[in-house]
Amino acid sequence: MSLFNVVNDQAQFDAASNVSSDVHGAGIRFTQAGAARVTTTAGTFFNQGIPMSDSGQVAIVDATAGLPADTTYLNGLPISGNKVCVSRNASSVVSNGLPFDSNGAIAGAINFDLNFIGTDTLDPQVTFTRASTATRFDQNGVLQTVASGVARSNNNQDYDPVTLAPRGFLVEEQRTNSIRNNTMQGAVAGTPGTPPTNWSFTSGSVNGITRTIVGTGTENGITYIDFQYAGTASGAGNMSIVAEPNNQVVAVQNQVWTFTCYAKLVAGSFANTTARTLFINSYTAAGAFDANAASPSSNFPVGGPTSAALNTQRYFYTGTLASATTAFVNSGVFITYNAGAVIDFTIRIGLPQLELGAFATSVIPTTTTALTRSEDRASINTMSPWYNASASTIYAEHFRPLPTPAGSFPRAVDFISTATSDKLSINHVDNRLTVSSQDIYPSGLSWPFTSVNANANNVIKHAIAATVGSGRYAVNGTLGGSDYAIPSIPTLDQVVIGSGKGFFGISTLNGWVRRVTYYPRRLSNAELVSITS
Repeated sequence: MSLFNVVNDQAQFDAASNVSSDVHGAGIRFTQAGAARVTTTAGTFFNQGIPMSDSGQVAIVDATAGLPADTTYLNGLPISGNKVCVSRNASSVVSNGLPFDSNGAIAGAINFDLNFIGTDTLDPQVTFTRASTATRFDQNGVLQTVASGVARSNNNQDYDPVTLAPRGFLVEEQRTNSIRNNTMQGAVAGTPGTPPTNWSFTSGSVNGITRTIVGTGTENGITYIDFQYAGTASGAGNMSIVAEPNNQVVAVQNQVWTFTCYAKLVAGSFANTTARTLFINSYTAAGAFDANAASPSSNFPVGGPTSAALNTQRYFYTGTLASATTAFVNSGVFITYNAGAVIDFTIRIGLPQLELGAFATSVIPTTTTALTRSEDRASINTMSPWYNASASTIYAEHFRPLPTPAGSFPRAVDFISTATSDKLSINHVDNRLTVSSQDIYPSGLSWPFTSVNANANNVIKHAIAATVGSGRYAVNGTLGGSDYAIPSIPTLDQVVIGSGKGFFGISTLNGWVRRVTYYPRRLSNAELVSITS
């Protein structure tokens, strides 16, 4: 048997850079899966006749189209310019355990496999940018801040705060939290106490109900405020909790906004309240109430004192500002009661967020001003030596937390041309029909659009295979559509992870990418079903 791992009659190579978990055999670096590390740079020394780079990787040259004219043999290996000649052609001869193609080059599979969960560090092939800090939950369910330019992946990845399971590489679009102080700065405990700066509560005592600010604190990294309402209601009324005045957050008609907050009941009972809602309202230029964005959300189910932790109880409400006189927007919590009701409860509210958009994104802490989290942008800027321009299969594991608005096509991974509109993409279409699909655009030609069912919140395993004359895709073990006679394959030069070229510009996943794998051949339909099952 050769030093190299051989699978399906192809020597296995991995184009990724060295990592600490690599193992060594005869001086060659190998991944844990047994694939030899490779580089296209010239070899600087030889180990058992194999040209190696100074970082300990096998130096190779692509010989798929045939052996270069200067090829010589050293210890049975075809060598050109101090590089091993490796081909993507099928093997026809096996010598010393290595498969060779009919031209005499080693038949190899140069792997491109990005695992955003199973390794400690982000693969060095990935170029990542984000011009701001961001937040994630760590493995203990504690909200953490990630520095500017640091990906929320691998050793900094986001975890599910309920199950504490790793979720993968979180990629989000740019968003702004319009609430200037969601960390409760300026709050003072007391009866009635002083609300946080910019906040307003129902007056200290109304209809016999008294408000007490119990205090502020942090639970699992989430800054919160506790306040109590208690007494016997002399008439019907309400308690409102609003983090901005009515004339602060600028808005216009037809915008879609989303309000979120963490909340839980920490003492007492909601038994005698009539409704607990999140709301989004629009206001006129004079700051007067204009309209509800939509019917307020019905009783948001804040758990009791022994319920799960605050980090597991984030509530969402999305609404459209329909009024033509809209000039400002506001949001908050609204609790109502009837006359005679005996009220006594303490509610905890953490890190409220009001953002322009049709779904919620990760929380953005603020203290004195509205803050923007910049977009996550991840790319592979060279596709050599692993990309095969004539036949490809792309596999991606990904998921989104909430339905995507109809008409949006967020990308899990995009293989694109930086110069043209050409692309080979895996989309995550997750609208009200909860479907998933893909694109291939060679020279402006669109793959016929078809769908395979895929549920929101569940991990989607998605693969697309393409070669001239034949293409197909599969989702979660089911083939989509029918074989498509692809007339040509686009010329591509960059991989974008978690976003890509959508119909309306950059289209971001706003979810988690768990894995991206590339195969330099058109997998069979049976293989597509197998790898996505």
